[in-house]
Amino acid sequence: MDKTLIKAILFDSGRTLNVPRTGQWHITPKFYDIIDKYKITSNQMVLRNAMDKASDYINKILIVSTQEEEFLMFKEFYRIALNEIHYPVIDDNILTALAKDNVYNDEKFLFFDDVEPALKLLVKKYKVGVVSDTWPSLERVFINRGLRKYFSTFIMSSIYGSSKAEKILLKIAIDELNVKANEILFIDDSESNLKAVEEFGMIPILIDRYDRKELQSKYPIIRSLEKLSKLKNLEVSK
Repeated sequence: MDKTLIKAILFDSGRTLNVPRTGQWHITPKFYDIIDKYKITSNQMVLRNAMDKASDYINKILIVSTQEEEFLMFKEFYRIALNEIHYPVIDDNILTALAKDNVYNDEKFLFFDDVEPALKLLVKKYKVGVVSDTWPSLERVFINRGLRKYFSTFIMSSIYGSSKAEKILLKIAIDELNVKANEILFIDDSESNLKAVEEFGMIPILIDRYDRKELQSKYPIIRSLEKLSKLKNLEVSK
């Protein structure tokens, strides 16, 4: 059977390369320093539902081109969320502080320990990139962590007003990498995203960062980047 030599590897970001430091994307590192938790009378489920309603708002905003636009978007996000839980004082100072912590705090993400060691090895053999459904501040975090230099392309959905599932971002990626779709591995934690990747012609790999023994998938499963970085030449059947 003919083999295709892999020339590039694309990564999702969230829960593939990094996770939210607090365990929740919009509960930022200083959230409970800014918000008086004793004034939150709602339980965690109500707060989670409030965040979900605020997420409905931001998910409708397809194009967010700058960190400044992202900041303004998250001010409204937190206004909606705090209003939902009937927080007693919702003023501009609180909304500004929350949005600033969400957008401009580099400590909002924790990167998995294997990320940089793997990238150092992978870039010696492959073109490497990020394609993520996210907002502009992500790239700044990668820059400040010294990780952006490893990626030949860094595609964020809100810049283009699209998503991985719509495949436009995948087309942009192969154009920027100058390789064929079937020469690319795509690593993601979402099966629905990998379905789009597979339909586009790339090679999907599901990553499970939580070591879920019961997890099953039609796609190959990895649980760290170490396996990828140790392979000398990646080939797949045509």
